[in-house]
Amino acid sequence: MPIAKLMSTRGGSSDRVFILGLGFQKCGTSWIYDYLKQSRYFDGGFDKEYHIWDAIDVPLLKYNLEDKPGFLGRALESKKMKRYNMQSNENAYFEYFNSLYRGDVSITGDITPSYSALSKTRMASIIDNFQDKGVSCKALLLIRDPIDRIKSAVRYNLDRRYFKEGINVGETNFRRALEGYYTTDHCKIRTRYDHTLNNVYATFDPNDVYVGVYENMFEKDQVTKMSEFFGIDENFEFTKVRVNKTKSKVENMPKLERAIKEYYLEVYEYCNDLFPVTRELWK
Repeated sequence: MPIAKLMSTRGGSSDRVFILGLGFQKCGTSWIYDYLKQSRYFDGGFDKEYHIWDAIDVPLLKYNLEDKPGFLGRALESKKMKRYNMQSNENAYFEYFNSLYRGDVSITGDITPSYSALSKTRMASIIDNFQDKGVSCKALLLIRDPIDRIKSAVRYNLDRRYFKEGINVGETNFRRALEGYYTTDHCKIRTRYDHTLNNVYATFDPNDVYVGVYENMFEKDQVTKMSEFFGIDENFEFTKVRVNKTKSKVENMPKLERAIKEYYLEVYEYCNDLFPVTRELWK
């Protein structure tokens, strides 16, 4: 579908900016967050990933809902308490981020990769609620060769023994985990870049959308482009920093990787069309 037909006219300019991270997992979002943090204009609040809207809206991700904290958690205003309040009272989310704009701070954000599963309705609601407070909402998305994203996610979750995202409980073998994972709904909501991007382009003003490609995001011209989008100073030295890198070696499995590429062929074709650089980077 031609990109022009997907674009929304929703948007508006403001000196205050909220960055809504909409994916994707294992595509460099932790690096982006730390890059933003080194700017005096940014305050991300108490966390990188807030897990508010995915927990509320997406049945598959209800495990991100917080139980009401006990007395000590309430007294100390813990992260869990703040998150619980936002999940229980949506206006608390917008009030909290609005409170962060003070002094030099003109940028804040919530960079939760599983927001890739959000609907157009939810995205529009977030934009409108921030606009009501005089804040412009911008969409941030990072994409990566789907095979590499999936393999990295499997390796990362195996290393930390995390079984809430589609890997069978107790699995330790990388190949078996990968074979079982890539067709799951958990994998699809984090890999169907086309579905998420269609929702984004139908909701956000095109000038308020940044899509970065993991494989070239550390190059100087991309750092310049990204910094201009955020409205912060360039810091080329930060390109040497690696954040949240998968520690264990990720094996090459040509036959299985061909099957994964075939399964997500529509994603490859969509991205090759919209972002021609991926034709070379994702060979």
